Amino acid sequence: QVMNTIGCSDCHDARNMDLRPARPALYEAWARRGMDVRKASHQEMRSLVCAQCHTEYYFSKNEKEKNYLYLPQDSGMTVEAIEAYYDKIGFYDYVHQLSRTPILKAQHPGYELYKMGIHGQRGVSCADCHMPYIAEGGVKYTDHHIMSPLAHIDRTCQTCHRQDAETLRQNVYERQRKCNEIRNRVEKDLATAHIEAKFAWDKGASETE
Repeated sequence: QVMNTIGCSDCHDARNMDLRPARPALYEAWARRGMDVRKASHQEMRSLVCAQCHTEYYFSKNEKEKNYLYLPQDSGMTVEAIEAYYDKIGFYDYVHQLSRTPILKAQHPGYELYKMGIHGQRGVSCADCHMPYIAEGGVKYTDHHIMSPLAHIDRTCQTCHRQDAETLRQNVYERQRKCNEIRNRVEKDLATAHIEAKFAWDKGASETE
């Protein structure tokens, strides 16, 4: 059932097992912003080993470095900053067949969304919730069975939040329902915009119009 070959050395230094991301693109993205991944704290590393893959990325279309992996973080990690970065370099994933609009297809910007959320802003790491600590025989270690935080609320949410497990679970479901509702409304508006743009093109509208 293993679909992705992720091993110890993807997240740990094989010499001493210290946390260490393995993907060069992450180091290069930080360096372009004048930062050094190697100087990140241990708590930050508990998210950066996830961020090296769970992030927005693109492959260069430049012939000299075709298919070289980049993380578009130079201008920041908000949606607006990443869009501005792509606009600056003229990058897009494809052109929409109806509206003739250049489209950016977000890959899986999990790290960016995390940094915008309250847990990321408070310094909670990805591992704190998705790989919570577990104790066995007096030894405390990180559970490497990566899972939803809702699977073990007593070891995730309730280490900080004092509400009962069912209240916390319903809090999550309520926010997920709201996100889904907003997404569905936006999708209808976007579809309408593309169809209206096609109508305008068919009627002879210019690029400017």
